[in-house]
Amino acid sequence: MQYYSKACKGFGVTLSFFNLFNKKIQEAQKQDSNIAKQSYTMAFSKHFDRQSILLDSGGERQDSIEFSNMIESYSTQSGIIKFFIAGAFGFEKEVLKQHKTISLSTLTFSHEIAKIVLLEQIYRSLSIINKHPYHKL
Repeated sequence: MQYYSKACKGFGVTLSFFNLFNKKIQEAQKQDSNIAKQSYTMAFSKHFDRQSILLDSGGERQDSIEFSNMIESYSTQSGIIKFFIAGAFGFEKEVLKQHKTISLSTLTFSHEIAKIVLLEQIYRSLSIINKHPYHKL
């Protein structure tokens, strides 16, 4: 993760990471999938805004060019983009309907792998936007 964070700085982009997983979520995940989803909503909702993008296996599938177009569009609006990765049970359907939702893959990833894939795609997007040779067009 540090590699991509440092590489993104080369394009003038600073990445920040916040872990919103708390004890309430941890306990909720042991009880029931619906209770777990509700706990994600309670923990995350105060951080959601119009620049929020939720990662969900049922979200919109994009190739790297489409992803870079989305990054460019969102970054010109406010300069801040927030990505959210839910817990094991995903987000509540109502939450998914309220925000842009994308899928990194039809595969299931651990949070650490999902973060790395997301970071690589953000770096790739910045490379595409800045016509850097990292992404071979």
